[in-house]
Amino acid sequence: MQTTVRWKGQSGWLNAITKLDFVCKSGNQPAAITHRYPDIAISRRLLSCTAVGSLLKSVLLEKTFEFDQSEHPIAMQTQPTFYLGSDSRQQHSEWSRWPADVFIVQPGIGASQGFPPDKPLIALDAPYYPSLSRVLLDFFAIRNDGWSQYLQGQIAIVLPDFRARIAKLLIGLTHLRADFECKFLQPSDLVVKVYAENRIGRLIQETIRAENSFVQFDLTDRASLASVALICAATAEVLDEKVFQEGVQWRHPNVVVEPVGPEIEQILLMGEGETVEFREKLDRTRPQRLAKTAAAFANTKGGTIVFGVDDDHRVVGCEIQGMADTITNILRSLCDPPPVVRTGVVNYENKELLLVEIPESHAAVHTVKDLGPFIRANATNRSPTSYELELLFRRGDLGIESPFLL
Repeated sequence: MQTTVRWKGQSGWLNAITKLDFVCKSGNQPAAITHRYPDIAISRRLLSCTAVGSLLKSVLLEKTFEFDQSEHPIAMQTQPTFYLGSDSRQQHSEWSRWPADVFIVQPGIGASQGFPPDKPLIALDAPYYPSLSRVLLDFFAIRNDGWSQYLQGQIAIVLPDFRARIAKLLIGLTHLRADFECKFLQPSDLVVKVYAENRIGRLIQETIRAENSFVQFDLTDRASLASVALICAATAEVLDEKVFQEGVQWRHPNVVVEPVGPEIEQILLMGEGETVEFREKLDRTRPQRLAKTAAAFANTKGGTIVFGVDDDHRVVGCEIQGMADTITNILRSLCDPPPVVRTGVVNYENKELLLVEIPESHAAVHTVKDLGPFIRANATNRSPTSYELELLFRRGDLGIESPFLL
């Protein structure tokens, strides 16, 4: 897929930024587009591998660059430089959400094409953008304070590794979880390396063979440093790695740190809604009710069930002895697959409340036995429409946290 932003300088049309990104045939193919503004043009098209080779040959050997088939190639001012760097493999890059080999073709030494002017992009038959930084975010997923450095005429060639990746690394108070996304491998083909420590010493150092599309480890304390590496068992190649380090301003993409704990007063003040549900007690005679809420939370944005609050939102407390185990058993027997559940006890106004947290799931669509999938809408659980169900199954390809934010 070739995505190009070009601009009209004093010498004619120039390449501001181009990305040649290899896409997976089994995924959803983006549509070709052309947006034209007075001094800016944005184009995207799908090319065969042969066409990519011809395009790069013309850039490197003939010093000409083709934006699209409707216009003549432009002559480049200087001989471009093919930049490989010390290691082409990049586990995390602004160019791809998958681990990828990234190669850069830069304008040659002495090139003085300048920068396109940063002004609003307004045209009758094209989308409105208030600045070029929004274009970089929309078409290249680049969010950077120094975004103008990407508009110097570079061509990025991106070869993603679609075998498997760590889609999310979750750092909890007493646990560590890594979710995987696999396109050409199965979880059983993966070996997972895990390391975590706090400020005193090591919490965990393990090597395991993956069985599911996630791994989770209980810890005795919150990790100040945590790292997970994904290895192909057949070839011993390192496919992906994510690292969390406390106190470091920059964080790897999709590394999430959970808050120390929910603020119960804030939850009670907000009341029931899309991510909160109150229950006075656990109704063991109607286990499907609990299963539907848990599945809906997991399929939408996650949420918390608070046991010990009645229908009038009064804190009445509850008998928590054995409740956590009962809830786990209910969800294991009625939900497919069972959502991840974390429980905690909070003492509020001398009354004990049981909080059940269900994070949003990215690896599966959760269903209730004999009832199907559910999603959360405001303060209710309902079956998804056919369109919403399609979004649920596609959310990994879409690369978004919750499909219902669209």
